[in-house]
Amino acid sequence: MTKLGMFAVAGAAAAMLGGCVIVDADVRESDWDGGGDFGYLYGAEVSPRGPEVTINVHSNGCTRKEDFRFVVRDRGDNDYAVGFRREKPDHCKALVIDGYRMTWTFAELGLPRDAGVRIINPVGR
Repeated sequence: MTKLGMFAVAGAAAAMLGGCVIVDADVRESDWDGGGDFGYLYGAEVSPRGPEVTINVHSNGCTRKEDFRFVVRDRGDNDYAVGFRREKPDHCKALVIDGYRMTWTFAELGLPRDAGVRIINPVGR
């Protein structure tokens, strides 16, 4: 194959990938062992705007909000603990360096607008 032909093949392959980065990534299922524990989050924020709860989780490219189930525990005095469990593993192999962010409103979580909320999951990478 000539140099021009090699460049044409490389260019076509790059165009077909179109900005999609594919790597051989490991699924971090140990963070979400399915044994009832709450997996690690990259980050979490409870915001009075909305009001809402946003979490950032590890993703291999196919993580969606529907893959998670939340648990709400009433601690009394309008104070609640909220935890998130991954129900469906992400077996894709894309590089998602910053993870995947998802937001639930207090209404989706069944919480009063003025509730105090703490996150049950450990937070950190």
